[in-house]
Amino acid sequence: MVKLYVHGQLIDGVSDDSISDGMIAWEGKTILYAGPYSQEAVNRYPGAETEDVSGKTIMPGLIDAHVHLTMYGKGSSVNDFLTDSATYTAIKASQMALRDLRAGFTTIRSLGDKASADFAVKRAVNEGLIEGPRILSSGKCISITGGHGDFVPGDVKLDTIGETCDGVEEVRRAARARLKNNADCIKLMSTGGGNSPGPGTASQMTVEEMRAAVEVAETRNVLTAAHCIGAEGIKNAMRAGVRTIEHASFLDDEGIEMALRGGHYISSTLCAFRTMEQPPEAGIPGYVVEKIRYFATAHYTGLKKAYKAGVKFMLGTDAGTPYNFHGCNAEEIWRFVRDGGFTPMDAIKAGTSVAAEGLRQDDIGVLAAGKTADILIVEGNVLEDVRILCRQENIKVIHNGKLVVK
Repeated sequence: MVKLYVHGQLIDGVSDDSISDGMIAWEGKTILYAGPYSQEAVNRYPGAETEDVSGKTIMPGLIDAHVHLTMYGKGSSVNDFLTDSATYTAIKASQMALRDLRAGFTTIRSLGDKASADFAVKRAVNEGLIEGPRILSSGKCISITGGHGDFVPGDVKLDTIGETCDGVEEVRRAARARLKNNADCIKLMSTGGGNSPGPGTASQMTVEEMRAAVEVAETRNVLTAAHCIGAEGIKNAMRAGVRTIEHASFLDDEGIEMALRGGHYISSTLCAFRTMEQPPEAGIPGYVVEKIRYFATAHYTGLKKAYKAGVKFMLGTDAGTPYNFHGCNAEEIWRFVRDGGFTPMDAIKAGTSVAAEGLRQDDIGVLAAGKTADILIVEGNVLEDVRILCRQENIKVIHNGKLVVK
């Protein structure tokens, strides 16, 4: 049966302006019409189930391009890495994915998970065994020995979110192993980071190592992403041909030019700065908080300059990092506006059409005829207050044409 929502403010995900009296029609998994309301448009669908959504916003399902399904927002993940079996990890990860979906995020990309559990969760969702968003999976990230993703001392064996590889051939083998598991993306650690020992800005994987992974990924048209904090590591990832740059805290003028010239997408993960906003009793290691505070001294400056220059930003939250909870992903939109100077519409585009483009997902992120029916109906006008999206009770979620029951 065709279903209609009429008289809502329609944000199609790509236009600069909304339609004040909008309408959307869909049947099964496919959108049939999205545009201005008219009786003529309604008459195309006799017998359709119609709902008046006056005072509400109709918009595309949101996309989070950077989550960790096997991290849960705790002050430290080490205990979970130690005590959770691979099977239990996958069960918990499935619940994190469901939280993201119920928050309006109909597509997520997981970028580094214990036991590569995201592969199992994606398969279970795709086969209809469990409910969840569309998942783009990466498995474990690839790190150098002692790098970001290699969290524990050398004499300790622990299943974490990373696999250590040194040299071009080891990286190439690891990338091929991910393709064997039907990865949608290969995640690389170009620099240090906040939640692992050592300097966060130091370059780690070499250009040659990252390029080897990119070459393997391109044989299957698979995405590549790189964790990048320091300026040189950001540029090294771009030189290697990595498509999406994660965090980019110390993005400088040269890096901005390289991003524009090379068509790279940046996922700024502003929600990750929740770490430094917590009280001392939160259980976050002190060195982690200090590093995140240091990253913040440059992060917002580079973000604002890059946005003004026209660099493409995708919404990515780094959900799962300390006090950065699954299901709270929409706060990234508010932080784009508050901390990055984005217009509300540009912040929404970062989580819809721009993210879909960056992730090569042609069927989502836009409300238009022929696209997949991932639709949000939101109480109120999100362009007047994007924080409306931060409250799940305000959002009705339709994913693949079906209502998500909360």
